[in-house]
Amino acid sequence: MSANDFRRHGGGSATRRHGHHAHVPPRTVLAAVGVTLVAAAAELSGFLVADAVHLVAHLGIFGVLLIPTDRWHDKGEDVATITIPTVVLLVAAGITTSSLRALATAGDALPEPSFMLLSVLGLGANMTTAYLFKDPSETHWSFRAALAHELSDGALTVAGLLGALAITLFSWPWVDPGLSLAIGLWLCVWATRLLARRIRVGRTVWTLEEER
Repeated sequence: MSANDFRRHGGGSATRRHGHHAHVPPRTVLAAVGVTLVAAAAELSGFLVADAVHLVAHLGIFGVLLIPTDRWHDKGEDVATITIPTVVLLVAAGITTSSLRALATAGDALPEPSFMLLSVLGLGANMTTAYLFKDPSETHWSFRAALAHELSDGALTVAGLLGALAITLFSWPWVDPGLSLAIGLWLCVWATRLLARRIRVGRTVWTLEEER
């Protein structure tokens, strides 16, 4: 068997093939679910409720990614490729709005050190999930949007930590909401472009690989 035949039959690939393109195995998403739940439980135990709830909300996106496309191929692919970029766009709009509000009311109060430590667990979950979604995101619309969501969420945690440092060293309360606003605007533009691109190519193109 030639190398091309080996690849055509799915050899050496982390994805399963259905018809003319590959699908991501559920274990990839389930691993992300497990990591996210562990981090959320740790944050909840430390009374970092808002961050824990936000992490649990990621399960909605993971649920869409777990739609059994083998059984409902066209419908499943279409739901995933439209729903997730739309959800990410709404999240971006929420980040932008809350950041503008925080800029207008920025104070110099520092978060509790224990809360900052727990937030690093959420950052770890974001980065682990981003790593799991890296390969699928190269070909799948839905995983690319989910990856951007995880990266932006992790960037918001980093912005919060930098903001706390800026308050401590320079009494600059605007750093955290300012960086968060930049992240929200970037995610808005990125998600809008991805969604517009997906709509433009139509329902016959299910993956980024096929678009090329």
